[in-house]
Amino acid sequence: MAAIAKGFVRLPHGHVHYRYGGRGPVVVLLHDAPRSSILHLPNLEWLGEHYTVLALDIPGYGNSTPLSGERPTIDDYSRALAEALTALGIERCGLYGHHTSAKIALRFALDHPGRAVVTLLDGLALPDQEPDEAFLRRYLEQSAPAADGAHLASLWSRILDSYRYFPWFERSARTRLTVPLPDEAVLHEHATDVLMAGSGWTSAYAAAQRFAAVTAIPSLRSPVVFMCREDDVLCSHLERLPDPLPRGSRVERIAPDTASWRVSTLEALRRAELPDAQWSPPPASAPRQGGELQRYVGLLHGQMRVRLYGDGGTPVLMLHEVPGSSAELRDLSMRLGSDRLVVAPDLPGLGESHPLPYPSLGTYVSALGELVEELGLRAADVVAHGLSTPFAIALAAHRPGLVRRLALDAVPWVRSRDRGRLLRGYCPAIRPDRHGAYLQQIWQQLRDTEMSWPWFDRAPAAARHRDPDLDPERMQSVLVDIMKRLPSYGDAARAALAAAVRELLAAVRQPVLLFNDPADVRYRGTSRALKRLANGSELPRPASAAQRTALLRGFLD
Repeated sequence: MAAIAKGFVRLPHGHVHYRYGGRGPVVVLLHDAPRSSILHLPNLEWLGEHYTVLALDIPGYGNSTPLSGERPTIDDYSRALAEALTALGIERCGLYGHHTSAKIALRFALDHPGRAVVTLLDGLALPDQEPDEAFLRRYLEQSAPAADGAHLASLWSRILDSYRYFPWFERSARTRLTVPLPDEAVLHEHATDVLMAGSGWTSAYAAAQRFAAVTAIPSLRSPVVFMCREDDVLCSHLERLPDPLPRGSRVERIAPDTASWRVSTLEALRRAELPDAQWSPPPASAPRQGGELQRYVGLLHGQMRVRLYGDGGTPVLMLHEVPGSSAELRDLSMRLGSDRLVVAPDLPGLGESHPLPYPSLGTYVSALGELVEELGLRAADVVAHGLSTPFAIALAAHRPGLVRRLALDAVPWVRSRDRGRLLRGYCPAIRPDRHGAYLQQIWQQLRDTEMSWPWFDRAPAAARHRDPDLDPERMQSVLVDIMKRLPSYGDAARAALAAAVRELLAAVRQPVLLFNDPADVRYRGTSRALKRLANGSELPRPASAAQRTALLRGFLD
């Protein structure tokens, strides 16, 4: 089958993110909470041999926008699913829901019987009594991000215990589960999903718990398969189904192995005779004033996720600090986007963008040039931050027709004798471990980056004399960006640190604005960079996004 790709559709409440692959009749997969569509990557691969398969991030999970309101209901999730399928151009499909999302799929089948050709409900929870609000509060308790990263230890312990006990907080022989503990890769994906969902990870789970599914089942008017593996903690709930079931519905108990589950799932879909309609991703929406549009742009090496703001004027290509993602620049991008188009990509190998097969300064510049051309932009102003500035400088030097003006914040100035030490130390390899210690490693690197340059340098001369930005929410956002791309999170940094910046600057002929902060060692190369430019100017770097926006407007206009 073709490679698995990703996409966004924009709905009234925000964006819905999805993964897709295969060909043939359409099957839509929903994930359990607090996971994301990444849970279905193996299913996209094998099921894509037979069907066009879309795995959606339900609202508030993965990269999908949460639903509005403090307490969304299962009806709200069903409505959002209907809107997403309509936006995707899917009128009828096979639908699969697992655990939490089985309730969403059931509600959708009740609300839209003509659209759900068959609905597979895998592990539908049918509790024998109304949910206890005290239990829900305990089960769904959250730990707010802490500036020192202390919340990460409790998060990791909770994830481990969710595979050992049900409920996770009742650690006893009576509640002990017998499923194997996943390996470090699966635990890492689980932790990434929980942190991506953030404070809203409980919403769908709470809505599902409050939905009285057993009383709704008799109203079904389309075929439903109630299925569950025998090693699933919810398998016993099949005994609580109404008897008889509505016409066209049946129960499927599945042996406790993946092969049996796949055979049962494929057989249930084949029996449904899904419509053989060809599906392709809908065209990207146009940006609009005052909001954010997310989309993927297909390039030679893979997909690049971009955030778009505003419309008109000379476009601005906004490049984020490395490592990180375009999420860090939302405030600045939205402000600049009030009167022009702002394009903010996740650089290759970071955030949601595919990594480059051979990362180097040249391949990053080629990818950025390809992005500008794919978006149909004749030329753009470029605003770059930190270790993305060498890419902006090289783009201006080597593709001068694509760049009108440059604004650079914290140009790195690496001496030849220090280059090797920086390349070795700046983005060390990070691997998930059984005890979650790697999360603290990332967190402490982020804290150190705020206080020293480079972050690993212990010398007094490396101290950054500034107020560090230790906002826990911001740091957690960057943590998640790194967790998404552990194998490639250092590619862009190493390519930038290896760049011959001083030679590149001499080849730039466009007007260049340099932000400077003489008290911060991170900016010690700014004045040197200015001397190499044919048409450069320097301004003190303001602390606030509003002040930087005003200075950028004055320069770019």
